[in-house]
Amino acid sequence: MDKYLSVITNFGCHYKCPYCIVTNNNLQIPKSTIGGLDCLEDVLKENNCNIISLSGGGDPLHEYEKHIDWYRKFFSIVHRRNVYRNNKERQIPVEMHTSYMTDETSFPFYDCYRVVYHANSYEQLSHIKRTGREIVRVVFVVTENYTINDIMDIALFVKNSSDIDELSFRQMIDNNYEEQHYLEDYLRLGHQKLWWYIEQCDYNLYYCENRIYTEYKRIREEEYSL
Repeated sequence: MDKYLSVITNFGCHYKCPYCIVTNNNLQIPKSTIGGLDCLEDVLKENNCNIISLSGGGDPLHEYEKHIDWYRKFFSIVHRRNVYRNNKERQIPVEMHTSYMTDETSFPFYDCYRVVYHANSYEQLSHIKRTGREIVRVVFVVTENYTINDIMDIALFVKNSSDIDELSFRQMIDNNYEEQHYLEDYLRLGHQKLWWYIEQCDYNLYYCENRIYTEYKRIREEEYSL
């Protein structure tokens, strides 16, 4: 069973999403620093994590070119870490979560095991491209404006796409950090058939600036320290 470590970044954001869980809930994610990676290798070992994801309190790829030194250190740590997955020893896989489409950044997506594009419109789907052998997933947050036709248009595009392998829908989190339930019955009906329906939960361990957390909303607090 995969055990994820989510590395939470904050390089800033483009503020193009229709809503923001971080801003709306006043979450104070620390700014990312190169020194904030100093404990990453030890955390991976101590917690037996066999997959690592990059996501953020902002977008991990915001102004990527200005943060290449951070990514060089990150990948140098990752490339030293071998794990057993599917009964084979291999380099620990990296999963990138971003709302930048493929043609909006120079980040080498082909270095990742999986790329998860967080989209908010049907039109963005045509801007998602596979650049190597990475698995490509697209995720949509369902809001009150979505219709069943919207869901099916997206699902049919993905089904016929040669670049996108996986589709997920999840609910919006409101200003009180509570999950909403838009079109929930319909989304459950299509789960594991045309898409995956993801329910809000803290599935992973979170790493941010040399500290680990078990809940995303507590990242600004210091209750879990190394």
